Formats: sequence, C-alpha cells, structure tokens
Amino acid sequence: MSRNVRWLLPVAALIVVGVSACGTHSPPAGAGKAASINMSLTTVPTIRSVTVSPGKAVFGRCSGGSAGLNTASTPSKLGYPNGQCWLGKPEPGGSFPITITNTGIASDVYVSGSNAAPSDDGDEWDLCNAGLHPVVTCTGARRSEPGTNQYRILNFSPDNKTYRFGLSDDPACDRQFSESGGCFATEGQFQTEGIELIGPASSSDTSTAWTVTITWMPVPS
Repeated sequence: MSRNVRWLLPVAALIVVGVSACGTHSPPAGAGKAASINMSLTTVPTIRSVTVSPGKAVFGRCSGGSAGLNTASTPSKLGYPNGQCWLGKPEPGGSFPITITNTGIASDVYVSGSNAAPSDDGDEWDLCNAGLHPVVTCTGARRSEPGTNQYRILNFSPDNKTYRFGLSDDPACDRQFSESGGCFATEGQFQTEGIELIGPASSSDTSTAWTVTITWMPVPS
C-alpha cells in the first residue's frame, strides 16, 4: 500500500462516521422519560363502482324475420333476417327492467356491449353500430342494419329516447343516464333502462342459443 493511500483511509473513515452521525437523532443531554400520543385519521372513500340489477335476463317480445322463408320471429325467439327482440319497452307506457346504480364517488358512467356468443362456441356475431364514425360498421341495408354475423344493441330509458346509434364494444358515455342526455352520476344516483336487440341478416352458425353481455363502467368525469 502506498504512503498516500495509508494517509487517506483514516480520513475516509471519519467522513463515513460523520455522515452516519448526521442521520441520528439523539435525545438532549439530561432528557427524562418520553411519552407519545398515537393519532388516527379517516378519509372519504375514493372508490368508483356501479351495480347492475338483475345480473341475468332473457330477451322477449321478438318480431320481424321472414315468414316466407320459415324464419319469422316468435314471441320468444329471434328470426332472420334482422329480427328484433326486447328487454323492456320504450315510452309511452314503457318498462325498464335494468337498474344501474352508482355506488361510488361521482363519475361518468360508460356502457359497452360484447359480441354475441353461440352455445356451440362457433361463429360469433360482431356488434356493429351506426353513426358518422361507427366502431364497427354495419354491412346491411343503409349501413344501419346488421349484415351477416352482425347484430346491434340499443338502450333506452324513461328520461331519453332510444340511443339509435347503438352500443359498441368500445366503452362510451351512457347517454341514457341523466335527463340531460349525459352520463354524469353522483353517489347513489341510478337509472333504469331497457334494451333492444336487432339480429343479423343471416348467421353462419346454426346455434339457437346465444349470450350477450352489456357492461357499465364508472370512469373519472
């Protein structure tokens, strides 16, 4: 070891000790026994959440389809092409079986739909929608009717008419949620809604049982 290095080692040790001492809080000389108080604090909740009731339902009041092709709807079965089924009924004299409640802090309530899944795990129906910039363009008549392996979902409420553009699989503001046509909801605010389903022009899957999921989501305003 060189002479210069031997000289530096004690200095380095002093520096380390000095730094360590700076981070230590020693009681003043002659201090007595200390006593403390532990204090607690509560905050308002910051959770966003919604509930949907009921958790399951079945479409009914079906109409449309083609009697000549023996594919007309029955009251409980969707027909082709482009039969319609309902959960609830719009005004006048409407019924709105779904209740969506904001159980968390004030939020915007978004809604989305899923593809329709057949019971045989075969070809799904894609959820299409209308409007100037649809997420999935309907390929049927006037670009508003579902084409092959497509379907539409439209929601309605006592406060607003049916949202004719329809839902998509991309969550968007549920414009049925408030009287003004917006989706802002305070804690405890709820809305009742119904659903209209418009089926495909035709289906490549021959299943007669299908499942559709509609999801409401609270997001920051």
